[in-house]
Amino acid sequence: MNLADYLDPTDALPIRGGVCKDSSTLTNITPFKHGRTFPIVNQEDIVIIGFPESRNSSNIGASKSPDLIREYFYSLSGFPSKLKIVDAGNLKPTKSPKDSYSAVKDITNYFIGKDSTLIVLGGTQEISFPIYQAIKQHRKNINLAFIDSRIDLDDNQGEFSSTGYLQNFLKEPLESLFNISLVGYQGYLCDPKKIEKIGKLNHEALRLGYVRGNFRDIEPIFRDSDFVSFDLGAIRNSDCQGNIFPSPNGLYAEEACQLSRYSGLSDKTCCFGIFEQNADAEASSLSAHLSAQLIWHFIEAYSQRKGENPSSDNDFKKFIVDSSTPGIEMVFYKSLLTDSWWMEIPTSKLDIYPTGKFFIACSYNDYVSASKHEVPEKWLRNYTKAV
Repeated sequence: MNLADYLDPTDALPIRGGVCKDSSTLTNITPFKHGRTFPIVNQEDIVIIGFPESRNSSNIGASKSPDLIREYFYSLSGFPSKLKIVDAGNLKPTKSPKDSYSAVKDITNYFIGKDSTLIVLGGTQEISFPIYQAIKQHRKNINLAFIDSRIDLDDNQGEFSSTGYLQNFLKEPLESLFNISLVGYQGYLCDPKKIEKIGKLNHEALRLGYVRGNFRDIEPIFRDSDFVSFDLGAIRNSDCQGNIFPSPNGLYAEEACQLSRYSGLSDKTCCFGIFEQNADAEASSLSAHLSAQLIWHFIEAYSQRKGENPSSDNDFKKFIVDSSTPGIEMVFYKSLLTDSWWMEIPTSKLDIYPTGKFFIACSYNDYVSASKHEVPEKWLRNYTKAV
């Protein structure tokens, strides 16, 4: 694969007022340059790439966002010297959105195949689907997290778009797409029938109020996610004005950064995407600055990953809880390094899980509920899919 056929190097430069060049993120970045061969990408490298596609959306200004976000990201402080970031530039203009989606799939497939971690600068959020299509060529039973104020299940006369792309995900088989988590939706912006549809498929939709009131219990969602897709419309307008569907309510900027950090800490997350940032919606570029900080928090957390795995790691304490269901025990694992919790789910799908079980991230409160003979909702929802 010749990446130069797909990508153009970026000409973005750091804004004035940031940290000096020798202390900035530029010290970690290996750029793709004009007239040069593409940099070598190794396992555990981070790759930043712009997908400026927005033609199947009313958010046309999103196509200008990748380089604007870069200008602010380049001006932020750097990371440990061992951390290598390859800036792959931006997807070249294509004749049609369909061509862009095909290219996005090819490019994502290439980098995931290298065991690198992708940071995607959108572009509009329907790009998430070709990204997922590439990831499923390398992984099974994928978990996805969408941070959004709305549930993008509009019909749009059957057309694939930024407000209706979730329809495609819901058609995926369980062995490919195991769970979808919709984080931070606002009830007054969503059709109750769409929320009900998500629940009937045993996916989860978490309202903004629940997220804010149970912030630590949200972390396991991101610890289990292979791909996190962040729509900036989930952030309140006073903190992020660069979107076309502004709302007076939403996540605070600090909360958004914390969710990005959760994503970066996750040993499973191989792609983190920022979407729907509209470069034309504000004069101050505050949203681009916030987007850069979201990326910074993801990478800073990435540098602190522990590589924990309850199925093969000895640094865990095992807890067995008698359930109220005859013949079923609930098994929990606590990390002795980070105090993080996992639960074991028994399954009859031996063709997918030969050991007859798999593990999902959970919270301490899930363990407490089980200890009181209350079946945790997370356990029940996953067990329902597993049998």
